[in-house]
Amino acid sequence: MKGWKNGVFFLLMLLLLGWTGYTILKDQSPQQIAQAIASANLPILLLGIPVMGLYIAFEAKSSHWILRSLGSAQPYRRCYFYSCVGFFFSVITPSASGGQPAQVYYMSRDGVPGAYGALDMLLVTVGYHAAVVIYGVIALLTSHHLSQQLGEIGPLLVIGLSLFILLGVAMLLLLFAPGPIQRLCHGVIRLTARLRPSLDVPKWTQRVDRYMAQYRTGSDLLRAAPALFPKVLLMSLGQQACVYLAPYLVYLAFGLEGSTLWQVFFLQVLCSISVEYLPLPGGAGAAEQVFLHSFLVLFGATLVAPAMIVSRTVSCYLPLGITGVITALGHMVGKQSLKARPLSNAPGDLAA
Repeated sequence: MKGWKNGVFFLLMLLLLGWTGYTILKDQSPQQIAQAIASANLPILLLGIPVMGLYIAFEAKSSHWILRSLGSAQPYRRCYFYSCVGFFFSVITPSASGGQPAQVYYMSRDGVPGAYGALDMLLVTVGYHAAVVIYGVIALLTSHHLSQQLGEIGPLLVIGLSLFILLGVAMLLLLFAPGPIQRLCHGVIRLTARLRPSLDVPKWTQRVDRYMAQYRTGSDLLRAAPALFPKVLLMSLGQQACVYLAPYLVYLAFGLEGSTLWQVFFLQVLCSISVEYLPLPGGAGAAEQVFLHSFLVLFGATLVAPAMIVSRTVSCYLPLGITGVITALGHMVGKQSLKARPLSNAPGDLAA
């Protein structure tokens, strides 16, 4: 069943990429696109490398703080490696589903208990959702004309933002009020059992309890360290700002004028939200189509395709290659260190 689903996702991605290629090449030849890209200001484009490096660094700092608060501290360079792993596997798996499990795996190889690694990812995810919702709401309130510019992409924006808000609120409720939510879940299970007598009530109750235990631990941690979540949220806001900045760097690199940083920034916010929950690796195909449609007014018919290629390269494909190399090197080095020393699951044995 899983293989069948992966095949459908892969086929859908190929169709979207094929349609994107057709959209790009139906009006411009590869030579014209290459010439336009070559005309861009390279030093400005190269700024995308440190910007995306900061993208990784912000999440790494969140993990650094969280693991230290849990008493299972890791050096910041290892947290940076975990974030590189997360970026790489998130981009290559549908709905970014492979990133966090891979991060927890490598944390566990360094001696971080699996429960702590999972809690780290939980808090990072809550911060990420909160940051995206904040940017999305600001974009709609201050630049409502941008949503009109999206045209037929608007329904994707509505669905994407609604999912972000619903999941964000659900996570916050689970994190800050786990007890009432757990009782509510138990009630839903009992009600479902009345409608469907074959339901395995103990199994589902145990599953809910196990899941809620993680949120309860997170709630206890935040009460013990009340400054932790605001710091994680601040890092998430900085992290998302980095990826939203990429199109503006491309805009400047092509020597264009007339649109402000915030206009381009918030348009990218809305575009990202529109494709975030599509079950495609890195939003491949969909992200390109949304960019071509939404940024047409800003870049014009001649430059929108080259701008899309460069923007996606700066914010996705180049970091994917770099984090892939870092992940591979870290994996090999990790294997050597595992042979050299046994891992300990005791938090007190880990170096800060």
